[in-house]
Amino acid sequence: MKILSQVSNIQTPDVSVIIPTYNRISMLEEALASVLSQDFDGVVEIIVIDDNSQDGTSEVVSQKHPDVNLISLKQNVGAYVARNRAILKAKGKYIAFLDSDDIWEKNYLRTQIATLDGKKRCLCISDVLFWYTQQDKKLIRLQKPNLEKYTSAFHHLLVEGSFIATPSSVIFPRQVFDEVGLFDETYRISGDTDLYIRCLLNDYQPVYTEVPLVTWRKHDQGQATDHRNGETRKKIRLSLVNKYHHLIEKRVNIPCINIVRAQIYAKYATRYLHRKKFIPWLSSLLLCACNASPKYALFNGWQDISKIIKKKIMLAG
Repeated sequence: MKILSQVSNIQTPDVSVIIPTYNRISMLEEALASVLSQDFDGVVEIIVIDDNSQDGTSEVVSQKHPDVNLISLKQNVGAYVARNRAILKAKGKYIAFLDSDDIWEKNYLRTQIATLDGKKRCLCISDVLFWYTQQDKKLIRLQKPNLEKYTSAFHHLLVEGSFIATPSSVIFPRQVFDEVGLFDETYRISGDTDLYIRCLLNDYQPVYTEVPLVTWRKHDQGQATDHRNGETRKKIRLSLVNKYHHLIEKRVNIPCINIVRAQIYAKYATRYLHRKKFIPWLSSLLLCACNASPKYALFNGWQDISKIIKKKIMLAG
């Protein structure tokens, strides 16, 4: 693998690796090491966007990694804005994202790009190894839409959110962003779900390597997937339904808009009950009933309660 120097104008890179970061210098160095150790036979451009870190990130990167294209932002703008700044500067045929707390296997780029080679209007997705660092527990997540539960990938994206745990597991052809646009900068979280919906609407299809090539670290250092972002995430999902449902129903089979809303409320009712937030649980069930029917809401509420009772019986037995 050859790293394209930030001052080189001679070669066009095969892939641009975009790494947004904020106050994670130790994990960033591990992420960078996983890029530099790739066994990919091609030219790679690495772009690190320091989102106004206060831990000396820019100084460390500029001193230790002079070939890295460093963008230092003067104010904290969030991951989606940071990624967009880098996309506009990227020169690669492919765009690969790596969050600064994630790690690639050494064959990540080679496997993903070989899978994309020769295919038109596709993006490539690997599976992910979840690493819960505080418990030192690891498990593999398969990254495909649940088509047994949902009618399409669109349906899954609207109700569950993204079936892709992290953008670190996706490689895009550069022209995707020319055609479907950049990340929507009005989002602080769930902007990747919005992007995937637009990709599908523009006939870009996911292809899957079905190999866990990315380690996604679950930790306590301000991740967007933190459960405390749940209420914001629910509002965004409802807004995505309003934004895209009328376009999606022209393309694929999907339940009517009120049923999709009811499914979202039912999903969050389950989460509230498991966290013993009884008022939000009841409120979500009422909104579920308003969008679908009292019978549908009662059925979902009873299922939630039954699962908790069964779990307690199993633990007691």
